[in-house]
Amino acid sequence: MKSFLFAAALSVAATPALAAPKVCAECVKVDMARLAGPEARGRACGTADEHAAARYVAARLQAHGIAPAAPSGGYLQQVEYRVPTYASPPTLSVGGTRFVQGEAIVAMAAGESAVGPIAMAAEGAADPAVVAGKVVLRDGPFDPRIASALLRAGAAAVVTPAPEQVLKSWTELSQRPPAGVEIVGVEGVAPVARPLVFARPEAFAALKAAVGQTATLSAPRGAARTETTHNVLGVIKGTAPEADRQAILLSAHYDHVGVQDGVLYPGANDDASGTAAVLEFARLLSAEKAPKRTVHFALFGCEEQGGHGAKLFLAKPPLPLADIAANLEFEMIGLPDPKHPTTLMLTGWERSNLGPTLKAQGADIAPDPYPEQNFFQRSDNYQLALKGVVAQTVSAWPIPPTYHQPTDTVESVDLPFMAEVIQSLIGPIRWLANSDFRPEWNAGQKP
Repeated sequence: MKSFLFAAALSVAATPALAAPKVCAECVKVDMARLAGPEARGRACGTADEHAAARYVAARLQAHGIAPAAPSGGYLQQVEYRVPTYASPPTLSVGGTRFVQGEAIVAMAAGESAVGPIAMAAEGAADPAVVAGKVVLRDGPFDPRIASALLRAGAAAVVTPAPEQVLKSWTELSQRPPAGVEIVGVEGVAPVARPLVFARPEAFAALKAAVGQTATLSAPRGAARTETTHNVLGVIKGTAPEADRQAILLSAHYDHVGVQDGVLYPGANDDASGTAAVLEFARLLSAEKAPKRTVHFALFGCEEQGGHGAKLFLAKPPLPLADIAANLEFEMIGLPDPKHPTTLMLTGWERSNLGPTLKAQGADIAPDPYPEQNFFQRSDNYQLALKGVVAQTVSAWPIPPTYHQPTDTVESVDLPFMAEVIQSLIGPIRWLANSDFRPEWNAGQKP
């Protein structure tokens, strides 16, 4: 494999005069082993295992000389949240047949109930006059954009055959709580229940045979439970007079999905890899003269369950959000993508001038080759982007076979590749931290 570490360094005339500091591959390996090893138990949202991971990340920032940045002092920003529950597993019933959550179906974002006649969705059509009030079956490969259009058009629920990635994550997805988590201390609008149901092939075939009959999606709610996660926040203060008003935010999420039915999901690539990268960026930047701009580091909790940590960060940030010039989130950088094994992707490339500018500074990054997956909206960067911050995610291969699988182990990650990824980006990130460049959204592309 071509090392884009050197390709990046030689490709741009604007490369900084000082050679980029060298990545500590052993440091990255140590962080990966601790975050994704068996003792971490998958760092599930709100668990003691996730809390232990947060303390480890905080200790590493402190060891690297990074100052604490939590608004209340210290490195840990506590996040309390209330999780709705199901009183019993959701079911989808038609006639005398019941399809049960975790067996034949997985219902996402289900409300108390949804009732309507079963109808097949016409190809590419989302006409409210056709789909409103109906349980709409959408056959063919899953496309979240089409499913969303049908729900916006008033479908009572959309049912689609479960794609391969859903089938691989069946247990984890079926055990997710209902929509409507409340972050304590954050004002929010109650989400509109837009039920999307994934069905196993035999269940979908049975529903197709029942077109015209009335179907009922039942998802009775139980009592909410209060849980806790943490964001881990650190900062390097810049030297320029306006350093704090032109800050750079480097972030990742350190949680994963934990243990499901007694099976460990280590979460090495997702997203111990991004967390280890941010820790290494922190070490590298702190070892040099302080940059002109202030650089913040944020490792978010509970991304996998809906971005709870990022939501509190927005409500109670360590600095005004308007003072964040750019956010780079690092997500799943542990494996090269066979489509472009020496190039990283930046989600939402077309939305801003951040990606092209970093590329001009030597970053071996390119547009997201999986636009149908909506990755721009599927990590913590999106929470900041909705508030106006130019926030985008750097990834390598976002859909490897290990995604949300027990096989996402440290052994399955390409650690030398990870070291090259970090090495290739430290020069452009250091340039960003010392430049006057402030990225902007392209016309009509601000989310």
